[in-house]
Amino acid sequence: MALAPNAPSRAVSSASGGSATVARSRLTVASFSYAVLLICICLQRFAIPVGGGLKVSLATPLVLGLAAWGLSNRMLALDRRRTAFFFGICAMAAISLVAQVSVPVAIAPRMSMPSFAYWLLITSFATLRFREPMDEEAFFRIASFCLTGLAIAGILQFVLQFVGLRLFEFTGLVPDNLLIEDQFAVVIPFGDGAMLRSNGFFLIEPSVFSQFMAIGIVVETLYTRHSRHLLRLGLCFAGLLVSLSGTGWMVLGSFVIVLALASGSRGLLSAAILVIGITFAVGIGLLVVPDVTNGILDRTSEFALPGTSGNERFVTPFMALNAVLDAAPWTFFTGIGPGASEQILVPFFYRLNTPVKILMEYGIGGLFFYLALLLSGSRPRRQWLLLTPLLTLLLIAGGYHQFSPALFIVLLLGTVATLRPSPA
Repeated sequence: MALAPNAPSRAVSSASGGSATVARSRLTVASFSYAVLLICICLQRFAIPVGGGLKVSLATPLVLGLAAWGLSNRMLALDRRRTAFFFGICAMAAISLVAQVSVPVAIAPRMSMPSFAYWLLITSFATLRFREPMDEEAFFRIASFCLTGLAIAGILQFVLQFVGLRLFEFTGLVPDNLLIEDQFAVVIPFGDGAMLRSNGFFLIEPSVFSQFMAIGIVVETLYTRHSRHLLRLGLCFAGLLVSLSGTGWMVLGSFVIVLALASGSRGLLSAAILVIGITFAVGIGLLVVPDVTNGILDRTSEFALPGTSGNERFVTPFMALNAVLDAAPWTFFTGIGPGASEQILVPFFYRLNTPVKILMEYGIGGLFFYLALLLSGSRPRRQWLLLTPLLTLLLIAGGYHQFSPALFIVLLLGTVATLRPSPA
């Protein structure tokens, strides 16, 4: 009985300590999220030479090092279900390797084990989750800050070229062996070639800039509830326009569709308002910068024109897949082996998107486990809506499954971030 009066104070102390621990955990998770986003945006063009002319994106060791630190201090944890799907990918890769060694496919004579090991390494990031859920609006304020800053950088880059200030590449400023700019179309002119499409200053291509501007628009639409979100929306729309890339509009269009179909009458109204906003933005663009806006609209005709970016990105992957399946139909189930899709013997130039490459190399089972890895997990409703444009960016708009700066951002926003719902 003598100890009874002290019990409440101990309970209060315990509760206070627990709250302090949770607060510290949230702060650490926020710092981790800021660090991953800023590394993957600001250092996207930088690399580490590893010998033999090969380079590894600087984001890879930095982000994976942060992940290891997060696991060690119990800020992050392994998601059991996604870890199981990751091992499923490994099993399908082993089957693919054995099948190719046993029954070689003439059209795909070479495999790349270093490429396979690197892909598994960066894909393993998807097995992580926040140990303690974070408030979803607090998390996406971080994303909004980073993407709005990127929009400002891209707009300034585009506008300053009108006064003779051009900085679209770091080549010549940074040693070539520390850059990966030679692997991408960093500088792309439009019109008569006098002006350049914005790449966001930091990003490796205008198309990548446009895609992340579309994600910025989606984040602002879903999560920002203050008057200043109109300014942020405007900045992201302006960034999308000055990139002169169609893939960003594709990412944004996938969000409009899912918003209209999956969110009832309110979602349909929001989708209609967003379409009106897009139409208004395009109209303003036609009045203020007609060459820029017409350049975007003209790119819709590229799909049927061989040699154009649209044809290479969205048509040639399926031409290559058809050639492989014609030569060896069983590879639909077994694949042609790790890295083999990058050097198949066909009489045309081709590019591969993520699902075609994984299906071609690891078969339908490998593609199933990869999609399950990305989709598995519990999410608040608004994060589920964000997942569709994120997957459109990763799977369709670009082959980012091996480009860690883009992959890590997509996985952080849609899969790794374990969030607690905020009031709608």
